[in-house]
Amino acid sequence: MTLKSTHEILKSIKGRTKEDLWERIMDIPDFDPKKHSDGCSGGMTTFYGILQAQYPNIFTEDELPWRKCCEVHDRAYYYGGTRDEKKAADEALKQCVARTIDQDITGILLGSAMEIAVTIGGLPYFNTSYRWGYGKDFRGTEALPAKANDEG
Repeated sequence: MTLKSTHEILKSIKGRTKEDLWERIMDIPDFDPKKHSDGCSGGMTTFYGILQAQYPNIFTEDELPWRKCCEVHDRAYYYGGTRDEKKAADEALKQCVARTIDQDITGILLGSAMEIAVTIGGLPYFNTSYRWGYGKDFRGTEALPAKANDEG
């Protein structure tokens, strides 16, 4: 399996102009990982913190080793775009996780599982705070959007 860098995958998307991008992201605040990302969804970041507290000699890193992969993926999801761009972002996440875990079978399996989860769970049709293009919820505000079940 040949692993491409996240940059190579996202750069391979063709047919977008600066004007298209500007129109799409106009009035969306700049992506800020502290405000607009939960790290790795699905409880991964939280679960890693619990494991790290229980087994500090085994889980020695301060944060989930592939958290940056998730933040790059969240940035792509925040701005959204075409179906091909979503597919490229999901592929980039898989490749990044596999590369971070030394390209062994564990990294490839975890990366593939994460790709499947975000391919389905991140569809733009779901009213979730992590769907494809969720940054549109922030237009004109810096506040976090209400979750679907918080709306009255």
